[in-house]
Amino acid sequence: MLEVGIRVVRGPDWKWGNQDDGEGHVGTVVEIGKPGSSTSPDKTVVVQWDSGSRTNYRVGYQNAFDLRVFDNAQIGVRHPNVICDSCRKHGILGMRWKCGKCFDFDLCTQCYMQDKHDLTHPFIRFETSTNTQGYKLQSRQQLPEKVLAKGIFKGAMVVRGADWDWNNQDGGNGQGKVTEIKGWERESGRSVATVQWTHNQNFNVYRVGHKGKVDLKYVQEAKNGNYYKMHLPVLGEHVERLLPPVLGMSLFSIGEKVRVMLDLDLLKQLQEGHGGWNIKMADVIGKIGCVHRVTDRGDIRVQFDGLNNRWTFHPGALTKVHAFLVGDYVKISPDEDKVRLYQKGHGEWSEGMQTIVGRIGKVIQVYSDGDIRVSCLGSGQIYTFNPLCCLPIPKHQVELQNTIAWNEHEWASNSLANSCKQLQFIYERTANSMGAQDEEENGDIVRLAAQGKYAQVRDLLVKNPQLVDYRSGDKSSLMVSSHQGHLDVVKLLLTYRCNLELKDSDGDTALHYSCFGNQSDCMDLLISKGADINSVNLTGCSTLHIAVNKQFLTCTKILLKYQHQLDINLQDVYGDTAVHDIANTRVKYGSDVNVISDSTLSLIQEFENQSLQNLHEQQSNYSGSSSSTTVDPKDSRELIDLILQVPNVNFSLKNKRGFNVLHHAALKGNSYVTSRLITICRQLVDSKKDDAALNGHKDVTSLLLREGHADIEIVNNRKQTALHLAVSQGHTSIIELLIVNGAKVNVLDEDGDTPLHLILSKQQQVQEPKPGECDQILEFSKSLPSEFRYVPNSVIAAYLVKNEAPLLCKNRHDRMPLDYIAQEQPRFKEYLTLLNRSIIAKQIPTTFCMICDESAASILFEPCKHKVACYECCLKMKRCVLCQLAIEHKYQPDGQSIAMTPSLLAPSSKPQQQTQRHGSVDKLKELESKVQELEDSNLCSICMERQRNVAFLCGHTACSECSQPLKTCHICRKQIMKKINLYS
Repeated sequence: MLEVGIRVVRGPDWKWGNQDDGEGHVGTVVEIGKPGSSTSPDKTVVVQWDSGSRTNYRVGYQNAFDLRVFDNAQIGVRHPNVICDSCRKHGILGMRWKCGKCFDFDLCTQCYMQDKHDLTHPFIRFETSTNTQGYKLQSRQQLPEKVLAKGIFKGAMVVRGADWDWNNQDGGNGQGKVTEIKGWERESGRSVATVQWTHNQNFNVYRVGHKGKVDLKYVQEAKNGNYYKMHLPVLGEHVERLLPPVLGMSLFSIGEKVRVMLDLDLLKQLQEGHGGWNIKMADVIGKIGCVHRVTDRGDIRVQFDGLNNRWTFHPGALTKVHAFLVGDYVKISPDEDKVRLYQKGHGEWSEGMQTIVGRIGKVIQVYSDGDIRVSCLGSGQIYTFNPLCCLPIPKHQVELQNTIAWNEHEWASNSLANSCKQLQFIYERTANSMGAQDEEENGDIVRLAAQGKYAQVRDLLVKNPQLVDYRSGDKSSLMVSSHQGHLDVVKLLLTYRCNLELKDSDGDTALHYSCFGNQSDCMDLLISKGADINSVNLTGCSTLHIAVNKQFLTCTKILLKYQHQLDINLQDVYGDTAVHDIANTRVKYGSDVNVISDSTLSLIQEFENQSLQNLHEQQSNYSGSSSSTTVDPKDSRELIDLILQVPNVNFSLKNKRGFNVLHHAALKGNSYVTSRLITICRQLVDSKKDDAALNGHKDVTSLLLREGHADIEIVNNRKQTALHLAVSQGHTSIIELLIVNGAKVNVLDEDGDTPLHLILSKQQQVQEPKPGECDQILEFSKSLPSEFRYVPNSVIAAYLVKNEAPLLCKNRHDRMPLDYIAQEQPRFKEYLTLLNRSIIAKQIPTTFCMICDESAASILFEPCKHKVACYECCLKMKRCVLCQLAIEHKYQPDGQSIAMTPSLLAPSSKPQQQTQRHGSVDKLKELESKVQELEDSNLCSICMERQRNVAFLCGHTACSECSQPLKTCHICRKQIMKKINLYS
């Protein structure tokens, strides 16, 4: 976990005084050191402190660690299916803290540091969602005093900082106040700050960690609570965490060779509870021993040569020493210092090895002393290594182990982008001396090929034909000329029988280069001369992957021209085929589309136009966004149709994340691709992935329902329907769409929760209903009391109740939806109850009263739910005349309860006149209660004593005395810009 954007504080080896402005002050990692750099070498990072200073620090350099990770939500770390059991936020951002004692109890970082849950319980820290093992921590009760976090947080006064790129939005070096720290959409969390400038009162959003940029620095810090510094991970420190043995199985077998790989301090920590620590164990660190036995607890008993006693070790403290065979694939250790140390007496260290540390190679010879001869893949360099420098890799995982990122297709920006930079370097490089005369001439042929200088390349080849496959900067002449589109030079190199399948360090061939350069003529020539059209690089990408991902139509046509050779179902290391990749394209629609129905086309156009309009609005409103230029969506219909028309496409193939092509299109919100796939392979519609509802793609959801006839009640592995997911993610427009299409609101998930449970337990606000997207919800919200009308969560909850969501259904935690409503909101609880009763009353058909047979039977009896009497006739009833069940409650059509007075409960023995008098008294009391309710509704909701006579621009009100000190609205928390006096 070493990425730009991580928020950090000083760590265990800090020795730099107050460069950070004092302990507890927070900074951001903005640059990661590289080997050979004079300013920030390998195993160092550059930190931009919130105070404005910028310096580099050690994260393993000289075995020292200066920093701890304060928060990693800024790099997109999210635990999507985990709910904090304290604040109830769904999808924990940043680090996750799991109780080691209680079953399934998780906390977010904020709640963990605020001492939520039992302080005597130990916890397990999960730094990423992919880390399934975690790191065990001692209980918080045993820790020293906490440290106060300070920096750019809510309330800080800030000015423009190091990465400022927003002209004079601050009024020209003006000051502003941070009003909120939030995430940037779903890319990152707590990574941008909302600032209100003092010169114009405008609100703008600026980066504080998003993509490693910091636009601000503080002039007056703000506090953000305390933290346990000993429980924060050390930046750059890697601790091996191994799962305990399962069902008696162990990671090690008796007789295997193992080596103690850890340093002294870490070994002591791991040995607690696993055989304990003995000072003599320090003598065997780094030594090789033999596994004598595996204990019942899974610990490893090791016998070392020359020692009579055996030591018991935690399995995480040991590493297997493998016996390599010719043909095995290995990965060279990326730690150059370690390789230098191990190479002593084993082939020694060579300066040429610097270029292959961390790379993958193949064993070509095994010596009698155990040393191995390794040929590095791509470069062809051959060296002798100590086997301790090498880690074995299964053959089928060779390419997978070389990938850099897992999430999106970074291959275009990693391997090929780096190649492009090197091409530019070769192209622009002057003919400065490179050393010896032969090196200068050899390097010149690649530079000349990149510049398309046919005559000079021909002269060099005539002089020395062996230069045809010479490399400069890991690139051959064929690669650079193919990328630049110099067809004559490519033909010349082919006449000299250049190697078509030569690969660079990233596994890219000349055919990859021609595709990335969008040189379709060169591609056609290379394939016709025998280039492998299905060749893949180290990220598993073929030329078709590149052509589709870059939306190069002509290149795609050339590849499909050789359809009989092309493997359209080839998967990259992410498991994605080229058909998966077409979901990443953006499409604009024209009148010439005739491949789908008119209704579907108009629906797609409507949604696309709306999404583009929203996109432009967001970009105009967000003035602190990244500096990348927004371009119009490329019309890729023809490319999409070409790929989908290939006869042998396997649409059911799933990638490593379990997505087939329709899942992927729904995930990306690509309505055109979704509509085409629905037409071609309708059977995929009900595959278990609710991606459109989960990710808020209304257009795709509508297509799946209306055109694909998807099963709206299909559930995932957690028994959640699409409505559950839409509510949990707060996608208001999807909620309305699903309910309009008949989604059931009473389905229970695996926790027994209905959608109403989820919305009422949700702490974060859902999306506000927007005109054109949620017209039905907006219209319904107008009927709500003003105090609930502008709170989106309350509106959605009431909308679900209106559509018959059950109020009395209990989940597995024995809680009803109403139990999640805060105690300070009793009126909202009463309103939902009243709304629920009125809905039930309206569902029961009205007939004439069974007693008088004149008025309508409008009164609802509980618990039998019969409507058999009018208001006048029901007043004396104690039992339902239809079922003879005792009546506990009576409700009018508007949901109002009819009081069960003692006079009604006792049998009447008084004359008719006395009965009439009691009836008049009851009516009077009823009128008095209504008057009292009207007066109460006009009372200030803060003091509940004085009349409301001051209104805010958000629509909420209070009395003049309570409103005087308020700066934010006590109901919706919006900043109060103006206070308006009301006069009755």
